[in-house]
Amino acid sequence: MKRFFLALRFLTVYPFGGGEEVSTEDLAGSVIFYPVVGALIGLLLFLFWRWAQTVWPVLLAATLTVALWELISAGLHLDGLMDTFDGLGVRGDLAKRLTVMKDSRVGAFGAQVLVLSMLLKVLAVAALEEKAELLIFAPVAGRTAMVVLMATCCYARASGGLGKVFVDQIGLRQLMLPLSLYLLIGFAILSWPLLYYTLSLAAVLFILRYFFRLNFGGVTGDILGAACELLELIVLLLAPFMYV
Repeated sequence: MKRFFLALRFLTVYPFGGGEEVSTEDLAGSVIFYPVVGALIGLLLFLFWRWAQTVWPVLLAATLTVALWELISAGLHLDGLMDTFDGLGVRGDLAKRLTVMKDSRVGAFGAQVLVLSMLLKVLAVAALEEKAELLIFAPVAGRTAMVVLMATCCYARASGGLGKVFVDQIGLRQLMLPLSLYLLIGFAILSWPLLYYTLSLAAVLFILRYFFRLNFGGVTGDILGAACELLELIVLLLAPFMYV
């Protein structure tokens, strides 16, 4: 259970247990629970969305749901998305892009992707109608995507960071259980449409992986967070095509 609560603390605002000793093995082992933590986040979003629709107009309810979504993760993955796009906006060598990503200030490209991604997410939630179960599935898919990239990419920076601990420790063997949990949880939520979603998301993730390797030389903690945000959004945007 220690590793489950470590995953919960790393991916959410869960505040307890921050003073305990954590080894690199514990950090690597905690990724097993990423799909489970995603499901818990999604269940909370689903319940809130159902209740909010009974109180407020749809667009306002969707906005509050997305606000809760980012609050649960303390905006960690959204911050990674902004930093990643600030890096992409740099015309220069790889080292310069990675340096810009470490800057705590938000640049023009980061601000633009923040506004656009949040606008799309709100409108996509508002359009879910009877497909609200995707609010449970999207965080599962996003956090599983993080583990896939950890297991299949190299770390982009020469110097270490928290993301390096995960990338160096996670391999294909450690990926099997999170993927199995993703399939079990996903099938419980979506039933057979999970097949179409998995094929589509696998294709998107393959493209993102190639894009990150081409433009950054690998992944960082920020890029992992960006991938989570992008996969969550794509789950919502694909909804009209998955229920035919």
